[in-house]
Order: sequence, then structure tokens, then C-alpha cells
Amino acid sequence: MSARPRGAGKDSFSLVDARALFAALRLEAGGLLVDLACGPGSYSLEAARRFPALRVQALDMAADLVDGLRVRAAAEGLANLRADVADLAGKLPLADATADSCLMAMIVHDLVADRAADAALLQVRRVLKPGGLLAVVEFLKRQPPPGPPLAMRLDPAELDGVLARAGFEPAQPPRLGGTAYMSVYRPVAGRSPA
Repeated sequence: MSARPRGAGKDSFSLVDARALFAALRLEAGGLLVDLACGPGSYSLEAARRFPALRVQALDMAADLVDGLRVRAAAEGLANLRADVADLAGKLPLADATADSCLMAMIVHDLVADRAADAALLQVRRVLKPGGLLAVVEFLKRQPPPGPPLAMRLDPAELDGVLARAGFEPAQPPRLGGTAYMSVYRPVAGRSPA
């Protein structure tokens, strides 16, 4: 992605059930959660607070948001949270097969609109360990607000199609909420992305 998404920096964390999200990712001590397009970092901060033995890597292309997250994490003494600048459509600054789980909250619709979803999801697949999980949080395809225009939104079946092209399959059925839903995926073993 070359430009900052129009909704960048807005916080969607209050729209999800954090307990269900983190349970779906099976976060464990010593594991690595990568929060892609972390924005202001609410998901990363909450994961680092709830799971002090979990390593949390937050990535976003907006340096000001990453700097703000670093300040907040330091103020709370969250040594298990690291925040860095990264372009999701470029090479992620992580080694192959190092992440136990990844999170993409309210970003896949922007990646699809920018035609960067395939590249970003291939990077997610590269950094996930075998058996790793990817949770995607997106707005329901309902009239805004909140969130992006209706035409940009992805319903669960459309999201499944985007993820299937990158070699992911659903690991759990979507969890629907009032304005958002969460879907969890795993890489298809032995299958190269289309």
C-alpha cells in the first residue's frame, strides 16, 4: 500500500469481543502475535496486558501511530510489545514461520480496494508457523457509520474468497457482532497460494 487508508488511526477495538478474539487465536505464553495494520494499537496493547508472557509485534505503515503506540506501551511497562513501521504489501520485517498468530483488524477491505490484498496475505502466510492462525476482523456489510462505505465492505463469503486465493481456509465459522465480524483462518497445508 502506498497511501494511508482513509480510516487509519480510528479505533475499532470497542466493536469486538476481545475475549472471544483472543480465545480464537489460542494465545499462549512464549508465542508471537503479529498485529498487522495495528493503527493506534488497542488490540496490541490489550493482548500484551492480558498475556504478559506473550510476545506482541505491532506493525503499521503510519509512523506517527507506531510512535504513539511505543509511548503508550512504555508508559504501561509492556516490555512484551514491540511496534514497528511496515508496509503490509511489502516484505514484513519478520522471518519465515515465526508467528503463532496474526491479526488483521479492519484492514482487508482497504487492501482489496488498493489491490494489495494478495501480496499482504502472502506475507502473512510466509510469517505464520505451520498450524498458525489468522484472525480477520471486518465490518458487516451494512450501511455505515461506523466504517468504510458500503461498497468497500466484504461480507464473510467475499472475505473467504480473498483469503482462499492466498492459500487460507476457514478454521472457525465467522462470529458476528453488531457492526463487525471476526473470521479465523489457517494456511492450507501443502497448497501453494493461487
